[in-house]
Amino acid sequence: MYSGSLTSSIAKTKGFTLIELVVVIIILGILSVVALPKFLNISQDAHISTVKATGGAFKSGINLAKAVWATRVGSGPADDLQVFGTGKDGELDFNDTGWPAQHWETADSKGDSPKLDNEADCISVWETIFEGDEPSISEADSSDETDYKANYLSPERCRYDYSANTNLSISYNSIDGSVTIDSDPDS
Repeated sequence: MYSGSLTSSIAKTKGFTLIELVVVIIILGILSVVALPKFLNISQDAHISTVKATGGAFKSGINLAKAVWATRVGSGPADDLQVFGTGKDGELDFNDTGWPAQHWETADSKGDSPKLDNEADCISVWETIFEGDEPSISEADSSDETDYKANYLSPERCRYDYSANTNLSISYNSIDGSVTIDSDPDS
């Protein structure tokens, strides 16, 4: 008989009281209120990181192209300088200061120092720097689904808007070679 009462007292001590359950629920509620906003921003943070990484790669490519120009040309403009690979796709035009400034030659511009002057030039620099691979790009008013949209900004500047969030962009100034990354999604 003694063992029977011991078993019933053990059975009574198993489980949680109502107060313990309420305390656990309150703690879980507080944790979800604190942690939930962090998880909601993960997608936005991923887009920002993508643009920063792409901008860093673009800046590195621009600097590498400048180094090729400095090694092979040294001063003044250069047309169709082989920067990457062996084909026509790896050629860039450089302005007087040695920064990539692709341009489409016309009868009027023959002999001028290359400079960016339209969206096609911006796309050409982008595709050459990334060797035609991802991330994809198209003109700003294009309906193509690409990672970035190219915009020409006068004078001699390009802005590459991230298609998933147009408040995120990469800008390139061919006058001084600067690459800036606008990663403020609320601007």
